[in-house]
Amino acid sequence: MKVNVSLCVLASLFISLSDAAGLTGNWPPLDQPPPPVKEWTALVDQTKVPAAPVVKAADVGTKCPDKDTFCNWSCTGCTRNDTDIVRCPNKGDWGISFDDGPTEFTVGLLDFLLKTNTKVTFFVIGSRVVENPEILQRAVKEGHQIGIHTWSHPALTSQTTEQIIAELKWTEKAIQQAVGLTPKHMRPPFGDYDDRVRGIASQLGYKVVIWDEDTNDWMSADDKTFQLSWIEGNFTEWVKQPATTGHISLEHDLYQQTAARAQLGIPIVQNAGFSIKPVSVCVGDKPYVENVTLDAPAAAAPAAAPAAAPAAAPAAAPAKAAPAPAGKAAPTPAKAAKAAPPPASSPAAYPSSYPYLVGSSSASAAAPSSTSSGYVVSSANSLNNINLWSFVSFIVGSVMFI
Repeated sequence: MKVNVSLCVLASLFISLSDAAGLTGNWPPLDQPPPPVKEWTALVDQTKVPAAPVVKAADVGTKCPDKDTFCNWSCTGCTRNDTDIVRCPNKGDWGISFDDGPTEFTVGLLDFLLKTNTKVTFFVIGSRVVENPEILQRAVKEGHQIGIHTWSHPALTSQTTEQIIAELKWTEKAIQQAVGLTPKHMRPPFGDYDDRVRGIASQLGYKVVIWDEDTNDWMSADDKTFQLSWIEGNFTEWVKQPATTGHISLEHDLYQQTAARAQLGIPIVQNAGFSIKPVSVCVGDKPYVENVTLDAPAAAAPAAAPAAAPAAAPAAAPAKAAPAPAGKAAPTPAKAAKAAPPPASSPAAYPSSYPYLVGSSSASAAAPSSTSSGYVVSSANSLNNINLWSFVSFIVGSVMFI
């Protein structure tokens, strides 16, 4: 009896440590710029990469040249039709996407998506994949698309070419180890990219995915004046707009409140008659290098919003539109006139102090030199706390043993 109880205790502890350790092997420090690897750097012919300058992190989207030579999205909202995926091309299609996971809050979102037979796209952070591989595995198993969102979430135009490659390839490696798949789509953090970033991504085999509808839900993390009802309010306004194409919208599963609020927006889209699909499905692309096909979900009854949904349609948060690219007319302000006034502290552009990262201010950590390579820190150094179930099992087992 004593031996059996002891084994039960040890097993519960093993499960706890296994869950906390995440992916096995050695990984760069989480949420810090990962080291370049020579073999990965050699994959890109830098003579063919546009010579856009490296921007200081504090200047991203704020100090811009008079002429946008390198199609910088942060400065002008510029996109390239031949390389960038901005929206679903077919009217009636909607690519709902989530950035910055997988996190513990992704689980509840996955529960809702499974219940409503809704398939979406998750652009994941490599550091989060190392911490939560089992959540990513579930997302893949349930038919969602996985894309790359870098290792440590920097503004990519502020990174050297070697650093950009490392951010993408370390994340790709983590995804490969977690689920055995190699994504063909990436999303630049903060939507910060230019022709240099495009050229690097293209040579590595990735297509850049941006969005045409942004909930700005990330602001709810730090801005106390941000009203969560604006998130679903945006969807209420978007579905009313006349359009000749579909949409790709941006949300985040990094925060509890944003992952939960997404469950209110999805029924609005479905009840308006849109078909929600993974981005790769709506644009007709392969999601992965491997021979894997994602199917659009079968037609189903529109999802019901959770009981907590407001009875009346909430006001929409005003869209934070970037300036129009050179040579293109600025968007009409008519839509903004219908929206609720923005929070007083609402930034005019993506802030240089990034609220997306989990933990300490690792975004300012010094990047490794372009000649460094190799694996740095074991994922065991980032063990989470023992989960409650295992802790209780340990206490109960110990008492029974005594």
